[in-house]
Amino acid sequence: METIILLIGLIFFLAVGYFSFTFGQCVAKFSRLDSLIHPKIFGSSFLVLFIFYVYSNHVKIIEVLMASLK
Repeated sequence: METIILLIGLIFFLAVGYFSFTFGQCVAKFSRLDSLIHPKIFGSSFLVLFIFYVYSNHVKIIEVLMASLK
């Protein structure tokens, strides 16, 4: 059961990470900054911010995932 919950959490983490990467590219395109900075750099910076946010709050995230097992 724990493995399934962690697998679902991993899939969710990857899906939201991909979303933040593509969202960063969209922000670059809509703000017309893609003429100055490559959109993949914007996407990568959004992905780094997402990973930092998850890492800085990893204790709370694990508590929420494990609360479903209780």
